[in-house]
Amino acid sequence: MPDISAIAHFPLKVIFAIHLVLTSWGLQGHWCPQSALFYNLLFFVCLMWAVHNIESDEPLQFALCVNVLSIFLDVVTLSMYFPQNWASEKFSGAVMIINLLVRIVTTISLLRIGQARGGTLAAMFPPGPGMEYARQQYEDISYPVPQNADFSGI
Repeated sequence: MPDISAIAHFPLKVIFAIHLVLTSWGLQGHWCPQSALFYNLLFFVCLMWAVHNIESDEPLQFALCVNVLSIFLDVVTLSMYFPQNWASEKFSGAVMIINLLVRIVTTISLLRIGQARGGTLAAMFPPGPGMEYARQQYEDISYPVPQNADFSGI
C-alpha cells in the first residue's frame, strides 16, 4: 500500500477530488443554474492556487471565503431550483445536497490547514485544544533568553 504521507499537499488534493466528483454530478441536471458552475469553478481555482503557493495562507483565505459563501449560495440554489421530476434530476439535486454537507467539513479542514501554515488565518482564528498541528512560535536558540536573575545586580 502506498505511503500517503509522502504525497505533497494530500489534504488539499483530497478536498479538490471530492468536490470535483460531487460538483460534476450535482451540475449534470438541467435544473441547476450556471451560477453554481461559476462559484464552484472559483473554489477549484483557489484550491489549485493553495496547492501551488505554499508560502502564504492567502490562497487558503480565498478558498475558505469562497467555500463559506458557496454554502449560502448552495442553500439558495437548492431552495429555488430543486427538481421535482425525473430521477436523474433528483439525483443531481441529492448529490448537490451531499456536496453542501461536505462543504462544512471542508471549511473546518481549510481553516486547520491555514492555521498550520501560519499567517492571517492563524492570527484571526487561534488554534483550539483540538487543533494540534498548528505552528509553534519560533524560538531563537542562538541567543539565550535573559532571566530575571541576570538583572539583579543592576
